[in-house]
Amino acid sequence: MSVRATERLIGDVVVVTALPNSPAMVVKAVSDETKIITTVWFSDCMGYQEGTFPAAALDRGEAKKAPTTAKATKGKKPTVKRSK
Repeated sequence: MSVRATERLIGDVVVVTALPNSPAMVVKAVSDETKIITTVWFSDCMGYQEGTFPAAALDRGEAKKAPTTAKATKGKKPTVKRSK
């Protein structure tokens, strides 16, 4: 789903919907009239990049979640045999 070109979008993270490996980009400026969004990001070689995209081509970026570890299943605790 595309983003809306409003001033509230400035500072949010977006990605290009059509690119499977789109970098996470930060919105720098928004033009309400033309619905063009200016974004900035760092390339793989740590260079500063800037680009403009139509609002329909962008989607909100989601923070990558760390993989969760398997939780122990609930069950009976093991019984401890005690000698007399």
